[in-house]
Amino acid sequence: MNTLTVLGSGTSTGVPILGCNCHICQSTNPANKRLRTSVFLTTARGKKIVVDTSPDLRSQLLRADVRHVDAALITHDHADHTHGIDDLRPFCFHQNQSLPVHCSAETAQSLRRKFDYIFGTNLRPVIGGGIPRLHLQEFHSGAALITDEKFTMFSLPHGYVTSTGFMHGKLAYLTDCHSIPTAVAEQLRQADLEWLIIDCVKPEPHDTHMGYEQTRTALEQIKPRRAGLIHMGHEWDHEVLAERLIKDGFHGAAPLKDGDLIRYS
Repeated sequence: MNTLTVLGSGTSTGVPILGCNCHICQSTNPANKRLRTSVFLTTARGKKIVVDTSPDLRSQLLRADVRHVDAALITHDHADHTHGIDDLRPFCFHQNQSLPVHCSAETAQSLRRKFDYIFGTNLRPVIGGGIPRLHLQEFHSGAALITDEKFTMFSLPHGYVTSTGFMHGKLAYLTDCHSIPTAVAEQLRQADLEWLIIDCVKPEPHDTHMGYEQTRTALEQIKPRRAGLIHMGHEWDHEVLAERLIKDGFHGAAPLKDGDLIRYS
C-alpha cells in the first residue's frame, strides 16, 4: 500500500495570514491552520518522495517525523513550492549522497537560476556549513520514473508558467492550476482513481488557481472514488467547505488538513 501525507494544505501565504484579523485567520479550529502546500509519498516498496519544498518544509518534516528522503519532485518554480529546498540539506549529510530533484525542463531552468549556488555551473569550493547535495533530473509529460517508481506526468496551466500534476498508482495529484485540460481529465477518468488531490484556492474564480466551480467541474469530469481539496486560502472555513461538498453531492470529497494520511494502491 502507498501513502501520501499532507505536509501542508494552504496557499502561498499559509493560513493564518500574517496580520489578518478575519474570522478564519483567527479561528481556533486546527483544521483552519494551513502551512504551505507540500506532500510526502511513501511507496509500497518503501521509497520516500517529498513533493515540493515549501518555505515551511523543516517544520513540516519534523511534525511528520520524516527521517529519510530518496528524492524530491517539484511541481513548478513558485516560491511557496521551492524556497524550502535548503531543508533537504540534512538528508544529504545523513545519507552521504546527492539527492535527485525531479522536475520539468521549464522548472529546472528556473531552479538553476534561483539556486545557482546548488545547481550552477561555476560552483565554488564548499566552506562553512555547506550546501545541499542535489542534482536535477528533468522529465516530460507522460511516463516518468522517480526512484524506479512509475509516474504519469501532466502539464497544467498555471498563469505564466505550467505546473506538473501526476498520477502514481490509483492516486492523482493536481495542485496549482486554473483548469484541467480535457485530455488529462479523460485520462484520469479512465484510470478509475481511488484518490484525486486537487487545487481549490477559494470560493470565487481565480486567475491562476481553481475556484470552487472549476474544482467542482473537474470532480464531475474525472469521477474519482474519493477526492481531497488542497492549496486553500483563508477564504475557506474547513467545515463550511466540507458541508458545501456534501450539499453538492460529492460525498466522497472533503478539504484536506495538514497531517492527513491517505492510503492508495
